[in-house]
Amino acid sequence: MSTPVIGRRRFLTYPLFFLLSRPLNALAELRPTVGSYAADIRIFYDMLSLELRGSIEECVDRPRGQYRITARGSGRDIESHVDSSGVLRSGRWAPLRTESSFDVRGRHSRLEIAYDWAKRRIEYHARAETFFLRRLRVVDDVLSVPDWMHVDDVMSAALNFADGRWPAEANGVHRTFVVRRRRADNERPDDVASSYKAETIPLDLTIISSPSSESTGLFDLSRFSSWAKPSEPARIVFSKNHRPQVVQTSLILGTSVTIRFSAV
Repeated sequence: MSTPVIGRRRFLTYPLFFLLSRPLNALAELRPTVGSYAADIRIFYDMLSLELRGSIEECVDRPRGQYRITARGSGRDIESHVDSSGVLRSGRWAPLRTESSFDVRGRHSRLEIAYDWAKRRIEYHARAETFFLRRLRVVDDVLSVPDWMHVDDVMSAALNFADGRWPAEANGVHRTFVVRRRRADNERPDDVASSYKAETIPLDLTIISSPSSESTGLFDLSRFSSWAKPSEPARIVFSKNHRPQVVQTSLILGTSVTIRFSAV
């Protein structure tokens, strides 16, 4: 899976906060839907095993067009937290702010992204430690986004798919764009550069089977992590209501990740 990463400061501007605070505060009036997840991570051909257990709180106000989704998990030597909030824009859910943190065996990473759709700007701050040598990768960047491009984070993409707001293209592939740390195609797990920028890249979901009760899709994680294999895309099984049930991926160095979700 892609390596979550660390931001340095809070960066939403006052005008943006003023415009968005009242709509998002209205979510406090709603009772969140709560689900759970369990992640099993096997590293070095099962020489190291990690288990992450947690909950997902989803609060979506469809009449007002806003959402907030929070996922928290913990286990021995591992902790994770993801918080995403956004709004409905032009018929699709779009993130406004994404924060995530990840700690595995003392390697701490954090990510902060702010999306300013009025100015078509994305501010990206990240800091991560590589797993073996604990080298730092730090990103502080601002991107301009063209008018035609829809950008998601993981939570908004999942919500769009579940609500039928992520249409397939002519070739049947569901394509969106996400923000990542720019990196070399041949980057290895402990490679670092002197400086980093952020960039937007395509995220493609290919549905390979669609029985009446569930569907299965593939997506390429190698665009996001030097641990992923281009030849072995991650597999995701959706429930009949288009919610993720199982995500499985095989990574380099005998590493694998399986995540199972309860219904939300």
